[in-house]
Amino acid sequence: MRSLKLAVLCAAAVLLWANTAAAKEAGDWIIRAGVTYIDPKSDNGTVDGEVPIELDVGSATMLTFDGTYMITNNFGVELLAALPFKHDIDGHLGDESAKLATVKHLPPTLSAVYHFNTAGKFQPYVGAGINWTIFFDENEKDALGDASLKLTNSVGLAAVAGIDIALTERMYLNGNIRYMDIDSDVKVDGEKVAKAKIDPWVYAINIGWKI
Repeated sequence: MRSLKLAVLCAAAVLLWANTAAAKEAGDWIIRAGVTYIDPKSDNGTVDGEVPIELDVGSATMLTFDGTYMITNNFGVELLAALPFKHDIDGHLGDESAKLATVKHLPPTLSAVYHFNTAGKFQPYVGAGINWTIFFDENEKDALGDASLKLTNSVGLAAVAGIDIALTERMYLNGNIRYMDIDSDVKVDGEKVAKAKIDPWVYAINIGWKI
């Protein structure tokens, strides 16, 4: 009898949990905040010269925010924003390497997103859009001597795939993966010396709210 009561209570809890899905509808805003890891691709470019130097742009982690406005029950428009990410830029010459600079960037990204199963507990989505990467606060290291380094801003395509898991009637646990096409001209003392192909994969874990 006790086992039967326990089974009934567990079933009721499952049904209650299933009925708290934070369904998305036209006119809703979905706001998320969390932690994002940016992982640039390898082989980020080469500084041409008598002795070519291979560039390496390091990874970075920072807080990010995104907001989605649902135009229909399934289709929305999403804007990604963040606190500044900070990356190390290293130069490799054979087995030798040196830190050339650090640089910060902001990655605002506007995407059209399609949400599946918007009334269910698990709500996957996919999207595509445009990324604008803004580089600033370049800080040169000793390897560059007195030279100044600058990375130009980048505009490129972006894609996203993610899932919202409804926790309550208004709260989600979110995970998503993005790809961003980021190419930047590397300038030393105002002269272009390389094209940095960063093209990162971007991984995020968020908490979201429907408002």
